[in-house]
Amino acid sequence: MLATLTLALLLSQDPKPAARTVEERLKELADKVEALDKKAAALADENAKLQQRLDESKAQREMLMRQPGQAWVKRHGPAVEFTPKQSAEIEELMYDWSKQDFGKPVDTAGWKAREEVLRGRLTSEQIPKVARRVQEEQGQNVTLMIKQMVRMARLPVSAEETIQKVVRPKVAVTDDVLLPAAHPDKIPSWTQICDVVEANLTEVSKDLSESEVESLRKALSMWKPKSR
Repeated sequence: MLATLTLALLLSQDPKPAARTVEERLKELADKVEALDKKAAALADENAKLQQRLDESKAQREMLMRQPGQAWVKRHGPAVEFTPKQSAEIEELMYDWSKQDFGKPVDTAGWKAREEVLRGRLTSEQIPKVARRVQEEQGQNVTLMIKQMVRMARLPVSAEETIQKVVRPKVAVTDDVLLPAAHPDKIPSWTQICDVVEANLTEVSKDLSESEVESLRKALSMWKPKSR
């Protein structure tokens, strides 16, 4: 009886797996290597795509940092008659400024120092030419701000001419500025335009209806800084 039970117990146990052949082990190893190769290829492809995006981002940032200098030279160079050497130097100078400004603003004192550096790149004849062009640009900005005011206050187009005649003589646009950022106190601002219009409201609104005057008043009130 005991012998029968022992035999039954032995028969009920799982048989030991047969030993794998060398070929089977090599096949398993080859499969693992192939899987690792696929993972490595996927990682390499992902890294290549990330590097491409990084390179594109750097190229985009480089282009954006060079644009201010290129635009400035293109805008003023022909009229002021920059030499090719001057154009290249000024573009590179403003490119360096853009790099310095990346992630941190420059204060007025910093811009005034930059303006002096720019003066050093220009001749005595070119400096007043650049200043006059900057003055003209600021005058054009005043005109555009008044146009925008008329549009936003929903005034008739005819009101623009009246406001221009009243406001323009009262907004000083100096002729000694090369870089507006260096002289925020000398550059016409939206707040200044609003203050001049408000101070001369009777004159600028002489041809407006009561509802139009009220619309202008509301607009001026809305555009004032909250601290006022």
